[in-house]
Amino acid sequence: MSNLNFSIDWLSSGSADPVLRDTSAQLSIHLDHVCLTRNEDIWSKTVRDSILVSVYPLAFWLAGSWWRLNNEPLPASGTRPPLAWRMAHELGAANHGFVWPRILFVPDGESMSIWAEPIATPGQSVNYMTGLDTVKTLSMKDFQRSTDDLVENVLSRLEAVGQGQTELASLWALVKEDRNDAKASRVRQLEAQMGFDPEECSPAIIEEALSMQATTGQSAMSELAPVFSDEISRIGDLQGQSGLKGRPRVTSADIDMSAIRARPWEQGVAAAKRLRERLDNSAAPISDAILLDLLGISQKEAARWEPAKTPVAIAKPGHAGHWDLIPRKAHPIAKRFEWSRFLGDVLSQPEGSADWLVSSDLATARQKRQRAFAAEFLCPIDALVDVLNGDYSETAQEEAAEYFKVSEKTVESHLANHDYIERVEPQLPYRLAV
Repeated sequence: MSNLNFSIDWLSSGSADPVLRDTSAQLSIHLDHVCLTRNEDIWSKTVRDSILVSVYPLAFWLAGSWWRLNNEPLPASGTRPPLAWRMAHELGAANHGFVWPRILFVPDGESMSIWAEPIATPGQSVNYMTGLDTVKTLSMKDFQRSTDDLVENVLSRLEAVGQGQTELASLWALVKEDRNDAKASRVRQLEAQMGFDPEECSPAIIEEALSMQATTGQSAMSELAPVFSDEISRIGDLQGQSGLKGRPRVTSADIDMSAIRARPWEQGVAAAKRLRERLDNSAAPISDAILLDLLGISQKEAARWEPAKTPVAIAKPGHAGHWDLIPRKAHPIAKRFEWSRFLGDVLSQPEGSADWLVSSDLATARQKRQRAFAAEFLCPIDALVDVLNGDYSETAQEEAAEYFKVSEKTVESHLANHDYIERVEPQLPYRLAV
């Protein structure tokens, strides 16, 4: 995990606004050893690690965006986030007439992902010179400590100069009050996960989500809320739907994925390796029959299943280890990957939990674990590399995908994730520039 540091050297400025004047400073932002505020001052023709700004707008943005910044995941891949989402996750939204570095913060439920890129700003006073070559992650605890410290630092500065009663002080007091109240905190989390600022979501929708959470479980609702947003009532359709009956042959009592201390995708890979060890199969392709047997699903029932069009696949717990699975994929290859994702989610489910299993297109920690598990279980990286035998051409990858019965995208991503080939997709989740 990385370390985020905001360094403030207070100064005095000629701003007419006393709050901006008294919170003016040379600000530098470091992520590990990378200075994200390193810039060329166009007017003085100098290169500096800090920028002259009022830190008040940054603190106000962090406080105002706190719930969405810490709880709202990135929308599904392939969709450009709406403006409201970007305003809550891109540091440039602090605005107030200052030129901020281009930094993006995205939570996945367990950690904070950070992207940054250098920007040239024609006609502005500074050009930012540094970015990140790849995404960096912080624990949520460390991110909140760093950002909380910045807000508290600004408030202390204002208190010291006799300006304790500010809009920021009132806002931050409300944020802290809600954070310290379990019921209020859960409401704020749900609002954020559905894409709303505090108190912007209809109370009726919140009540409906909380009511459904009693059935789905909180962990499942945190995956479902970002998908359905204000159409949360659609979860009720899934609640009443009957699916494929199964009783997995392995559970977290056999392989506890959550006990593996690593990043989500590493947990998924490690659990897949352990399951293959139990099957005494380290390299050979996994057949549909084995997959369905591991899930305890009848091959006849699976063949007859016709998925409805839905943005998520779920599994609802029954009695004595039975599950009611509602898949959403129709293509044979996609079905195999989805079955494997279900299997991975079973292994990450705490023993005794009655929460639903949820598989979606989001990039939460849970979905990352599922995808990594499915990729490694169906197409072990070591076996894949052996099959390719040094030939990473498109044709060779297509043949490997056919051999392991996975998609070509799975092969390509698996190789890229293990540094056997370069990534073809951009490192940033979307183009930050307007």
